[in-house]
Amino acid sequence: MATTERIPYQCLSAAEAAALIRAEPDLKLFDVRDLHSYQQEHLDGAMHLSEDRLPLWLGRLPKEAPVLVYCYHGNSSKTFAQTFSDFRFARVYSVDGGYRPLATALAAPAAPEPTADLSPALAAFLLDWDFDPKDLNARRLHGLTPLMRAALQGQGEIVRELLALGVDLHARNDDGNTALWLACVSRDAGLVRELIAAGIELDNRNDAGSTALMYTASSDRPELLELLLEAGADPQVRNFDDMRAVELAASRACLKLLRHTAA
Repeated sequence: MATTERIPYQCLSAAEAAALIRAEPDLKLFDVRDLHSYQQEHLDGAMHLSEDRLPLWLGRLPKEAPVLVYCYHGNSSKTFAQTFSDFRFARVYSVDGGYRPLATALAAPAAPEPTADLSPALAAFLLDWDFDPKDLNARRLHGLTPLMRAALQGQGEIVRELLALGVDLHARNDDGNTALWLACVSRDAGLVRELIAAGIELDNRNDAGSTALMYTASSDRPELLELLLEAGADPQVRNFDDMRAVELAASRACLKLLRHTAA
């Protein structure tokens, strides 16, 4: 029996999707959030798409039309993207992280390709971790970019050089975490401060709905918890289990810092 080859869709980071939108004037943009969210704000040129209107678009668009779908956090968009692919659309993309990181990436200047020579330390770091020196936003193992990997390893000089080169601050790894979360894993308060000063999103929610603030509370990192609170991280954000940072606090020190948020 003959089998029909399934055309895969492609997942893009916010930075990759922003670059595609800038480069492809014929790209069809679809926003699959609820209608109220779409009416409040959406990307220029994006059309609202719901399940009941999907068949209309599947029949209307030519199969060669490039299609990009975004949602809240990058989950529902994959379902819609797969449907377009199943209907033989040749170029279909889903945005990891969803609307907010994508809107932020589009509002920022396009990250420049590094034209100057990289420092020997950065060149060696990229080689060690199999990163492409011509694309400093490319993701590798576990979806980590060079910035994320350097933050995780606590390599401050590498982080500073990457920030100076204009890399994407808002890229998310396979778990939906940014470099801020990974700097908290490394327990490097200096790196956390530098990422905050560079403008990284404080309240990014990963695929479990958790923020860096929740992580520092639940992993007993009061010095980083205090730093994030001082920078303006929101302690009232709830994860997908409906819990806030105060309810995840792993020590009295963390609970003391969050006691004003318990009400």
